[in-house]
Amino acid sequence: MKKYLLNLSLLFTFNFVFAQQIKQNNYTTQATNFSSPAQASYKSYVVNPVPTTTTSTCMSINLPTPSAWTLSNYGTGTPIFSSGFVNGPNTYGDKEKAMYFDVSASANTMITQVYVGFNHAYSATPTKTLAIRIYDGTGGTVGAALGTSTITMATIMSDVAANRYSVVFFPTPINLPVSKKFFASVDVTGLQWPTIGTKDSLSILSNTSPQTTPTPVWERQTDNLWYNYADAVNSWSLNISLLIHPFLTQAPVVATYTTSGSTICSGQNVNYNSAGSTAGTYQWSFGAIATPTAAGATAAATYSAAGTYTTLLIVSDACGSLAGAQSTVTVKVKPTVTASPSSTTICNGTNVTLSGGGASTYTWTGGVTNAVSFAPSSTTSYSVSGTAVNGCTNIAVATVSVNPIPSVTANASTNVICNGSNVTLTGGGASTYSWSSSVTNGVAFFPTSTNTYTVIGSANNCTNTAVVSVSVNPLPNVTANTTATTICSGSNVTLTGGGATTYTWTSGVTDGLSFSPISSNTYTVSGTTNNCSSTAVVSVSVNTSPNVTANATATLICLSTGVTLTGAGATSYTWTSGVSDGVAFTPTSTSIYSVTGSDLNGCSGTATIQVDVSPCTSIQSLVSLNTNIVIFPNPNNGEFTISSNKTETVTIINDLGQIIENFELNQSNNYSYKVTNLQSGIYFLVNQSLKQKIVVTH
Repeated sequence: MKKYLLNLSLLFTFNFVFAQQIKQNNYTTQATNFSSPAQASYKSYVVNPVPTTTTSTCMSINLPTPSAWTLSNYGTGTPIFSSGFVNGPNTYGDKEKAMYFDVSASANTMITQVYVGFNHAYSATPTKTLAIRIYDGTGGTVGAALGTSTITMATIMSDVAANRYSVVFFPTPINLPVSKKFFASVDVTGLQWPTIGTKDSLSILSNTSPQTTPTPVWERQTDNLWYNYADAVNSWSLNISLLIHPFLTQAPVVATYTTSGSTICSGQNVNYNSAGSTAGTYQWSFGAIATPTAAGATAAATYSAAGTYTTLLIVSDACGSLAGAQSTVTVKVKPTVTASPSSTTICNGTNVTLSGGGASTYTWTGGVTNAVSFAPSSTTSYSVSGTAVNGCTNIAVATVSVNPIPSVTANASTNVICNGSNVTLTGGGASTYSWSSSVTNGVAFFPTSTNTYTVIGSANNCTNTAVVSVSVNPLPNVTANTTATTICSGSNVTLTGGGATTYTWTSGVTDGLSFSPISSNTYTVSGTTNNCSSTAVVSVSVNTSPNVTANATATLICLSTGVTLTGAGATSYTWTSGVSDGVAFTPTSTSIYSVTGSDLNGCSGTATIQVDVSPCTSIQSLVSLNTNIVIFPNPNNGEFTISSNKTETVTIINDLGQIIENFELNQSNNYSYKVTNLQSGIYFLVNQSLKQKIVVTH
């Protein structure tokens, strides 16, 4: 029945260009049914391009595909593929498609993997699996199963979309029968092609009939019997070859490696060495880390996050036969270590404490002990290694900046002052200054006593101190003293200072030296002790002395004649020679009388007057006794005095009538004139009312 249907019209061919150079295999989506985790991880291995090498120890069958093949995709039904695929699921319920191989001429004895070229792959349930089997073909027909592996529709669909081969591995290579004749099949019983409903599409590419005669392709139908494709009664009457490519070898590929460690801390490296593995191509996979894959006989991976990672080594020989080895790396959490200084900026000589955090124990560089204070001498970065309970360590760094202590100076505008004087204190060597005793830097103030002042200078938040002393000398308690506060003009007074060491007076006065003020005045004395001075004042009142005159009722009288002397210009008068003012007396000889006149201020003045007493027996008797002019002494030796009690103009002439001298007696000369150096002889003093003889003898 099946043959009849095929012969009528239900078999179609579809030419399909299958470029060998881009037909690759990507194992990243394989779901191969391996028996161990290491075998299951083969699916992450990428082969590009598909190995096609045949050597003395391995071979791949029909790779590359023979150049005479024209690749086709066979379907059934009208329109094409509506009833399914000749080399896949279809309305006939075919269960398995197989390709026969005879490698009896080869020295290879085992199968490691099979590559299959699929097309038109789809399933609504991508987790569905297909079995790839190896059967004994010694009798020329499908015999006993020798081994099985599986692949998911998801993997096949991905491979078809990328135009690449799908591959299945036999982690334990399948030994060939002695005849080295076998079948490699694709079991599609996991797929359905229902009359109604969602269908699973899958087609194995082949060459075009009759490019392979006799056909090596067989199928297992719904009756579980195997039929050759060329069977015109029971099968498709096709002479083709499927794109099924077994890989053969004489010895299994060996994959093994050593590691530098299986338990590490996050962030550490693990070094891998494939020594002992079969020579060939090495592909490493490290799991979900920053470097997921590597190639080469040795490799290294950095594990930055904690967890358990599976490392896989895939070793491929020259024919592409694979072996895998795997191990796990346990990555422990590395502590997040912190380095915390008690202060990040300190002053030289100040202590700081460095404390580690995030671990259990800590080791610092620079001789620092964790949480123990010390005094850094300069700005330094300190590294701490913190170790967690799990033995993992990490490092953190703390920098402590050390600012220098400023060299502060304390300066005074002067260190010794007098009480009441000001002084200015200024700091140096820093940026800002704070003084004790409420002093403001650079502002003058008035200390009242000797004191020591402290300045705190700051720079970069570091401080230092300095001191300066200011001695305050007391002002002397100066006094101004006088021998008299009131004097009469012409009298002396002495001013002296007290309470100091040295004294300076105003108005040209010398301390302790008497002088005669000419008027009332106030005198200031500056007394100095220890360079400090103060002043005092004293006033001296000067009363004007009276202008006393001496008057006589007559200045030339005869013996036994009385005369009265009176003073003028004062309040009271005292005469010498027992004379009483205003009281007449009788002089017995020519005499000069002195009068002292005192006023109400106690000041006095003096005046003199001469009263000449003549016996009245010489030329003098010719002269009027009422004259006011007196000559004494007379006779004389050439020196004598002429006085009067009023203004008189007189002339001295010699006995020849020659004028010797003219002068006036007036108030300016106190009505008195002294004549000197007259030669011996007779002279006459004459005026309008007088001619008096003067006798000069030597």
